Amino acid sequence: MQYQPNDRILLAQLHLYIDNHLNDTYLAPPLTIVTAALLTVWVPTWQAVLWAVIELAVIANYIGCYRRFRAANPEPSDEPIWARRIARAHGAHMLSWSSIVVWAWQPGDFNGLIFTMIIIHLGLISLTASMSMPHRRLLYSDMSIPVLALIGPPLVTASAVSFGLAALGVFYSLLMLSVARRMHDTTGAALELRHQNEALIASLERQAKLDTLTGVANRRHFLETGNAEIRRASRFDHPMALLMLDIDHFKLINDTCGHLVGDRVIKAVADAAASELRHCDCLGRLGGEEFAVVLPETELAAAIAAAERLRETIAALQLSHGGQPLPVTVSIGVTALEAAGEPLSSLLHRADTAMYRAKNAGRNRVEVGRGPLARMAGPAGTAGEAGTEPRIGAG
Repeated sequence: MQYQPNDRILLAQLHLYIDNHLNDTYLAPPLTIVTAALLTVWVPTWQAVLWAVIELAVIANYIGCYRRFRAANPEPSDEPIWARRIARAHGAHMLSWSSIVVWAWQPGDFNGLIFTMIIIHLGLISLTASMSMPHRRLLYSDMSIPVLALIGPPLVTASAVSFGLAALGVFYSLLMLSVARRMHDTTGAALELRHQNEALIASLERQAKLDTLTGVANRRHFLETGNAEIRRASRFDHPMALLMLDIDHFKLINDTCGHLVGDRVIKAVADAAASELRHCDCLGRLGGEEFAVVLPETELAAAIAAAERLRETIAALQLSHGGQPLPVTVSIGVTALEAAGEPLSSLLHRADTAMYRAKNAGRNRVEVGRGPLARMAGPAGTAGEAGTEPRIGAG
């Protein structure tokens, strides 16, 4: 599925939000216990203990939500769902801490007011602004709860000191929110730049591996893949086969129809071949009208059957030029890995020789190339044995 760049950035911002708040795993519980102990100076002990128990349960809940998010490794389309879950889980944490300003409010006790309003609440707002800033929606939802709690107590007590402390808290909250938004914008720009760089690197890597005309593996990537498959097959004693395909009479097509038509034929052959291959197979363009296929986990008999399917599919292509049919066929050489560690060049030579034998035998056919080990074991398969005759009758 294709996603818009903004979807990926939103998910990345949510990851940053989670990374910041996972610091609460080990720091929030002791901070809760210390705060509850200090609160016992101004409020009944049972209230402070009850608040601490509730807050520890809330911490366990939202930390669990963060870990489930990481374990799920969500797609960008899942970001709104997870943002809502996290908003609810962390919102309970913000509500728990903000509630201190309400239930621990002691009118007339200036020390208590300073502790709850300045030390706890403004500290909570500062931490929230710095930790929640990567994700704008969560930043707003997290900040809204403590700001509302700042306004509540003055409405009850209606004293000058209460109004002054509340005004101080509100202005401080607005300042921190402004700073957090600036930090959010900077972080978003950095994430967008990183996304663009990653997309550019991925594009360059694809271009380095793929043939520009056909979109299949280029010669370099095909050879790297072929050598890697030989090493794997040799290590685990698994079968592997290789095909060589060459478009019949391609020079005639170029000479009579032009190179643009020739390119169209090459692309059509590559698309048809790719449609018949497995995901694990590697189709590569070695140059011009010549292709090769690495078939992992494939015995010789299965490779011959695959080659026949490719030949029939390509022969069935309905191409035309100038209102006239343009028949296209391929000659295919097939070979298989015969010994552990056998070099890729040996397989390519056997398949190439068999392919040219198919051309000399009339084209639009499959021939099998066998090495010395296979010839010693006796004849098998449908086509002749591989020789060392030079290329003749190309095209």
